[in-house]
Amino acid sequence: MGSHGLLELLTGPAAVKIAGLLGSTAVVFGVQRLVPTFDPSWYKSLRKPNWTPPNYVFPMVWIPLKLMQSVALWLVCTKAPTAGAMALPLAAFGAHMFLGNWWNAAAFHPVSPAAAFLMLPTQVWVTIATKLNYDIVKLNT
Repeated sequence: MGSHGLLELLTGPAAVKIAGLLGSTAVVFGVQRLVPTFDPSWYKSLRKPNWTPPNYVFPMVWIPLKLMQSVALWLVCTKAPTAGAMALPLAAFGAHMFLGNWWNAAAFHPVSPAAAFLMLPTQVWVTIATKLNYDIVKLNT
């Protein structure tokens, strides 16, 4: 392959899509790193409901969810017909990254139903996590 062919490979449509997907992944996982971590002994010392998942379940759930969120963000950015069409979904995604997940599926659907679908498992997990947090607070107050 000559240098012209290599340049096409590195700057062609597939490379741009891969770069966009990697950028979306970096945003999703990068924002997660902004969340402060606490002393793990604090969590271990809490009383927890008997239905609390084992600790190894949390990364098994969160990593695939974060990957689906990355693809959803990438889909919205690539499927939106205009920059204006991305405003609401990106604002909802930013708020999600800051607060939670309740509105992403509704905001993403007009731009990309597939993106909305990719956010639904996160909604299920966040609902379970909310109930778990509520139960832990009740048990420890």
